[in-house]
Amino acid sequence: MAGHEEGFNLEMPKVGVIKGVLAKDIEVTGEKVVNIRTCARPYRNYYSSNQLRRLALVARKYGSSKVHLSPRHNLEIPEVRQKELNNALRELYIAGLFPGGAGTSVRNIFTCPDWCSKAILPVQELGLMVSKNFGDMDMPNKVTISFAGCFNGCSRPYNTDIGVYAMAEVVLDRERKCEPDCKACVEVCPFDAIKIQDGAIEIDTTTCTGCIKCVEVCKADVLRPGRRGYRVMVGGKEGMDVRWATEVKRAIDDFSVLETIDAILRWYSKEAILRKGSKKKKERLAELIDRAGIDSIPL
Repeated sequence: MAGHEEGFNLEMPKVGVIKGVLAKDIEVTGEKVVNIRTCARPYRNYYSSNQLRRLALVARKYGSSKVHLSPRHNLEIPEVRQKELNNALRELYIAGLFPGGAGTSVRNIFTCPDWCSKAILPVQELGLMVSKNFGDMDMPNKVTISFAGCFNGCSRPYNTDIGVYAMAEVVLDRERKCEPDCKACVEVCPFDAIKIQDGAIEIDTTTCTGCIKCVEVCKADVLRPGRRGYRVMVGGKEGMDVRWATEVKRAIDDFSVLETIDAILRWYSKEAILRKGSKKKKERLAELIDRAGIDSIPL
């Protein structure tokens, strides 16, 4: 229509004002300088070559050519000139990069790569689904979620609020016989879950983690992988007081993982209280578990 202009309008934030994006993702470091934290949406911890080129361009054009990769693979561009903030954010937006990854919410969903030869099950798509459903969800405190395709846990699922890794149950074929004097499975097991009693293999299912390292070294096929699934752990934590997460589910399917994470987050949102001595900060998931007990989670 004549005299009427329409078009796409991207509402950009002002520093210190919650408008379109949380101000926590833009840190004011000086009178004329800000830092930007950015990542892909939905959360993924790898980036395309086009995104990296645009990131480099923005860092050179508006900042001081520096880029920091955070522990959860968010991208931080320090020392952006404040007057160029909106221009920098627009250029990042076109590349699919949005301010985010900070504050009291579900942080960047962290996964190991889908091309790793050690993976028992893939986790990239499952992580993407969790990102779509829970990413940026407001929480009493920050929540980290990590996925690993095997027990090696390169994506650190053991010391995050919610950790998931792929596992397989070990099946013992008693019709087959071990090679004479072979103890390879016993020697390779990280948790002493395998014993040889009177020439027969016995597996302690309470300590077996499903890493199937024993299966990989068994030449006689006495041990083989059985049902595959995911193990879910909660209450892990990094920082000054590192915590190891506690198992709450074992060998479950991918949809059950989504249900479990949903139940944990709902419980945490409902039950978390202020930290002792604090007027603002609420307890982390690990602290709530310490106070209420792991069995309080309605799973």
